[in-house]
Amino acid sequence: MSTQTHHDTDVDPVTVEIFSKALDNITGEMGLVMMRASGSPVIAEAVDFSTFMADADGDIISYSGYITMYLGTARQAVRHVLQTVPREDIHPGDMFICNDPFTTGNAHQVDVGVVRPLFYRDELVAWCWAEAHVSDFGGVAPGGFAPMATETYGEALRLPGVKIVDRGELVDDIWRIIETNIRVPNLVLSDIRCFIAACNRCDDRLRDLLDRYGIEDFRRYIAIAKDLAEQAVRHRIRALPNGVYEAEDFVEHNGHTNGLHRVHCRMTVDDEHMTFDFSRSAPQTDGFVNVSAPMTLGCAMTPVLASLLCDLPINQGTLRPIDVITKPGTVCDVQMPAPVSSGHMETGLRVCKVVTRLLAEVQSASDDPFVRDHVMAPWQDSWNGVIFYAPDENGQLAPFLDMHGGGSGAGAQAVADGMDVGGALAQPQNSVPDIEINELGFPVLYLWRKLNTNSGGPSKYRGGDGVDLAWTPWYTPGGQTHVFGACWQVPPSGTAGGYPGSTSGFHLVSGAGADKVLASGQIPGHLDELDGDLQALEGKQFGLVCSPGDVVHLHAGGGGAYGDPLDRDPKLVASDVAAGITSAAAAHAAYGVVIDNEGQLDEEATAARRQAIRDERLTWPLEGDVRVRRTQAAARLAEFDQWAQPMEQVQLVEQADPETGALLRVDVQVLQET
Repeated sequence: MSTQTHHDTDVDPVTVEIFSKALDNITGEMGLVMMRASGSPVIAEAVDFSTFMADADGDIISYSGYITMYLGTARQAVRHVLQTVPREDIHPGDMFICNDPFTTGNAHQVDVGVVRPLFYRDELVAWCWAEAHVSDFGGVAPGGFAPMATETYGEALRLPGVKIVDRGELVDDIWRIIETNIRVPNLVLSDIRCFIAACNRCDDRLRDLLDRYGIEDFRRYIAIAKDLAEQAVRHRIRALPNGVYEAEDFVEHNGHTNGLHRVHCRMTVDDEHMTFDFSRSAPQTDGFVNVSAPMTLGCAMTPVLASLLCDLPINQGTLRPIDVITKPGTVCDVQMPAPVSSGHMETGLRVCKVVTRLLAEVQSASDDPFVRDHVMAPWQDSWNGVIFYAPDENGQLAPFLDMHGGGSGAGAQAVADGMDVGGALAQPQNSVPDIEINELGFPVLYLWRKLNTNSGGPSKYRGGDGVDLAWTPWYTPGGQTHVFGACWQVPPSGTAGGYPGSTSGFHLVSGAGADKVLASGQIPGHLDELDGDLQALEGKQFGLVCSPGDVVHLHAGGGGAYGDPLDRDPKLVASDVAAGITSAAAAHAAYGVVIDNEGQLDEEATAARRQAIRDERLTWPLEGDVRVRRTQAAARLAEFDQWAQPMEQVQLVEQADPETGALLRVDVQVLQET
């Protein structure tokens, strides 16, 4: 992208910063309006939404930090409206509804956005966008995720930036089309109203800002803010060593076939410019894992913003020194009519993990201590979805999407452990819902919610653990459920000698009799305490029968790790064992830390155990100037007391220093692409 520098020496940079923060406050307030106006736990509890503002040409001027992966989507929505709607048909008070991945770039059809042109004294000066996940938008699958679809026509209703509000008045025809096609119209239409309310608030606040600054200074400060952001980004990129770096990851199970689809990234650092090229990724599939090019942009930028540019603003200038290249017809740049309804959580989050790995490699080699300190291992980055479709106590059918799907573990950093239940990297302000709110709104009852012990990768700085929970149908005759997880077989890698995190998965316990156990006064807290048929589910399964007393169980995986586990302070390991973050067995196997029968750290035995592990590493075969061991991934993770999913195609490649036995690198390697 070209540099567009404005040399304005008359403007105080502090004034520009205050102005830019005022814009950010407006987009942030849009989100607060949505949380307070929506009746959906997805918005009010899980914070699954995003807001932004663009200038009159569609360039980003403020992007809220709610969900960074929608950066490209937001911009594409505005640009599509500009390209398709004649200028004379855009008026004050108009709003356009967007949810089409193929035109307005949305993540999937149940992520619905409202775009509003912003006028000042009858002149179009900016745009705003409010978007969130809604409970349903029609189609064959309740809740909008359609693993059974072979083309997008089988997924959900798509609206490519059509006018839903005309000069302040609702367009009744569009409203009735939406109402007719969705399963829970009252809930979804209420959410759309909260998007409209957020855009109205933006319009009010921006007019107040323009009254203070005037239109000329508004435009001037926007241009300067973009230039300053661009200069700061270029300065940061110059701290990285030039070169070409490559990595790949694999999308699993497209909803029909348990195959692996490559996501390949070639990252080039050239002085003050970066390129991320995904052209060599796998062809798009007939399953719902494909993603649009605008979503690939947002997912690729997410780790860049989080680890390399974490202290810098987000506007169009931030993007100028960075190119994201995709090839149409691949999983990273889907073309009609391939399905997409889970693409952002499948291919999109794999894009996040690939870029995180590449940045960790290049940032580790930087001479800048700030850049090195912000090295980060890949997050678990799997949004583990389960939808339960059943009548509630009043007989009303409603799709229940459990937003605990965002409860996976974060990747470790060069200076700290990964966050437990950190969610997806691309959702920095998301949250897990309040259990009581879910139970109030939907026919479910939770049996337990706790940390998934040992799910984070072991290391000097461990990966964050995910969540472990179970629920049962409640006040309902039962219904159907389907599950989808993006990290079922190929775990997130670690960095700098850290081990990978674990994978995620679901169980269905048919005939568990949880209702009878509860009636007896007992509260089960583990799968071992349940009767019935325990079934480990595949990464995607649809149409499972879920009856009263049955139990749905989620174990969300943890993040990748940073550094050799033998370098972790034994007292920290002992503390983790006491807190239930790490088991005593994992402490012994992975960290070489011995906890006695009374739960106390045995320092002498720990020193001996760690030396034995180093000595064992020195027996690994020499390959070049390092010692290497290759082991089947599931078996190796099982040694660390982690969940071991079926991972026959995946091995761990451990590399150690030939003289000291220090662990240098652990790679997750897929043996055969399908």
